[in-house]
Amino acid sequence: MTSERMSQPASDMTQPARQGLTRATFMKGIFAGGVGTALASCGFGSNQGAATGKAGREIVIGASLPMTGTASADGLGLSRGIEMAIEELNAAGGIAGRKVRSEILDAKDFAPDTMVNNFKRLVTEKNVDVIVGGYQRTSGPEIDVVANAGVLYYHTNTHETDAKQVRSDPNRYWGIFQHCPTEVWYGRDLPGFLTRIEETGVWKPRDHTLAVIKGNDQYTTGISAALQEVIEKSGWKLALVEQVTIPTTEWGPVLAKLRAANPDAIWVTDYLAPDEANFMKQFAQQPIQSLVHLQYGPSNPQFRQLAGTAGDGVTWATTIPLLQDDIGNAFAQKFQKKYNETVSGTAATTYDAVNIYAKSVESAGGPDDRKKIAAATKSMTFRGVCGSRYFGFDPDQTARPYPGYTKDSAKGMPLGYYQIQNGKSVLVDPSPFSVAKFQLPAWMKA
Repeated sequence: MTSERMSQPASDMTQPARQGLTRATFMKGIFAGGVGTALASCGFGSNQGAATGKAGREIVIGASLPMTGTASADGLGLSRGIEMAIEELNAAGGIAGRKVRSEILDAKDFAPDTMVNNFKRLVTEKNVDVIVGGYQRTSGPEIDVVANAGVLYYHTNTHETDAKQVRSDPNRYWGIFQHCPTEVWYGRDLPGFLTRIEETGVWKPRDHTLAVIKGNDQYTTGISAALQEVIEKSGWKLALVEQVTIPTTEWGPVLAKLRAANPDAIWVTDYLAPDEANFMKQFAQQPIQSLVHLQYGPSNPQFRQLAGTAGDGVTWATTIPLLQDDIGNAFAQKFQKKYNETVSGTAATTYDAVNIYAKSVESAGGPDDRKKIAAATKSMTFRGVCGSRYFGFDPDQTARPYPGYTKDSAKGMPLGYYQIQNGKSVLVDPSPFSVAKFQLPAWMKA
């Protein structure tokens, strides 16, 4: 995300002119009845296969997830999303009458050779029907592994380079779907979000300056580059761009530069929850009059556990938001009941991925004709706990964001902006999905 890593349209497509939906109409027409009704309407977990005597070999869902290492908290959430989806599907008769099981390999710290090895093992040793994600930190090579094997792949790498790779040869990469917008939308949309906050009147920036603290990997450099491409025309300007090596826990030198620059807003693109928690704890020791906007790390409960009250007031974004509506809340409650923990946003991504595949298999009449399954995925509009996906915007088969790319909230995936208020993350943007209003952080009221 990167897990939480949520994605949008690939780079430079023209935004379609579409009619937005009101929240009331959207919820009433599509989501009434909560998760169970929504998934049933999509064919998830239906008994169609069993009822028509289609029972046969089991379906194997594979994944390469960081079960150990610096991103293990993400890995735990991602694996639980797969587990929950499979349990629900099997309890309802499986997919097209077939029982489902998973094969999960440890991506550890995403070393390229480990990643490629895992994907080769999944398609050869484990004989998986599909691989779901989750994210790979240095993605690209695994796409060719699954393309060569003719295996379906639903991922949330959130990489524009992956979208470009698929777009370059749709006939070869017919089974690759990025079920979130790419990372470029974090950068492209951030000035708009800051402006929307300013328009509420709650916050009055002094000179519209923004400091960017970026990581040193493909994901974080990509999102910061996307911001730099659009910021001149946005009414905002850069006060500082500083690079750090991730993971990192010592923020003293960076904070010294931030205090000297004194920007209106700070954006930390490091997405690891422990890194971001340490940043906020050290920032809180001598805060400045700047909004702090983080990457999706706070979607992981680990951030709130580590940051404590120092995390209150920060905003954060994800291209794969667990929406706080009837469908998302029902999922969160089921997660809480099953694991006795607050839901992880990463769990929602793989939960949706499994169900996208399940719906597509049901539409195709079974798991064996993978090109037919891929065609079903591309033609459908899927509404899950993270919002809507439609893969037909472009040959890259990548989801697009609402409202940055499309104004149709039934097809675009919301780029969700949250704020931690009283220890809880609440969705403050975009409308009609927001459930709370932005509040000025306590350190800016002093």
